[in-house]
Amino acid sequence: MTPTFRRLLLLLALALPLLFVLGCEQPATTGTPKPPAAGTSAAPSGQAAQDFTLTTLDGNKIALADLKGKPVLVNFWASWCHFCAQEAPDIEALYKQYHSQGLEVLGVGTDDPAALAKKAAELKITYPVGSDPDAARKYGVTGFPTTVVINRQGEVVASLRGLRTKSELESEIKKVM
Repeated sequence: MTPTFRRLLLLLALALPLLFVLGCEQPATTGTPKPPAAGTSAAPSGQAAQDFTLTTLDGNKIALADLKGKPVLVNFWASWCHFCAQEAPDIEALYKQYHSQGLEVLGVGTDDPAALAKKAAELKITYPVGSDPDAARKYGVTGFPTTVVINRQGEVVASLRGLRTKSELESEIKKVM
């Protein structure tokens, strides 16, 4: 093994864990939002959730404010994001498990609605999905996936950037159920 190849392997070994923490780091919005600390997003916990109205892929409109009184998980994602696709089946399973108890899940993409629709169908997502780059800006999203958990009072209780396990997501959901 050449020294150059060893250095490349070492670099890859150091970089891969960082990708799991940070997620797909292509900027979510235009402009230059202040990057949040690793593992969190800029949406501050304990503050009122920023309202937005999501136009879903099937043409319905859902205002976050209308969901007050229900626990809500908002997952910011993109059709091209590998980690988003990895996380989506876990979010879908949690949606199916907790929706009857009041949990609402919104999948908020920022890219082309046609690409989102194709990926959502491929991933068999049944929770509402739409494209809203402005919502991502409001929440300081700088990479994907970013998941925001909102309690029944409409307050952000968790803001998570990067790929999360099903048990991590479920732990946050249980806090607001």
